[in-house]
Amino acid sequence: MGPGGIATIIAASALLVIAFAISYTVIRVGRVVDELQKTLKSVNRVVSTAESFTEKVTGSITDLVEKNSGLLKVIGSVIGALVGKKFGRSEREHE
Repeated sequence: MGPGGIATIIAASALLVIAFAISYTVIRVGRVVDELQKTLKSVNRVVSTAESFTEKVTGSITDLVEKNSGLLKVIGSVIGALVGKKFGRSEREHE
């Protein structure tokens, strides 16, 4: 075997090693992408659950305010009076 044959074997071996390294890298990157997609799906589920909860709470509060605005004014006045007394405001300050 001449020097050209040995160089060909070395080059083929080097290309084989490079091919294995590239395939390993592609497989690892694929697994990382799959894990990221699973994580993003989990985060997406949490966000959508939080959004639906927020929409429900907002809708409930809106309905409460629209249907019972007079009652809420009375409750606000009572709470305001109680808070005023709690902090020790005297009758002279209100006049």
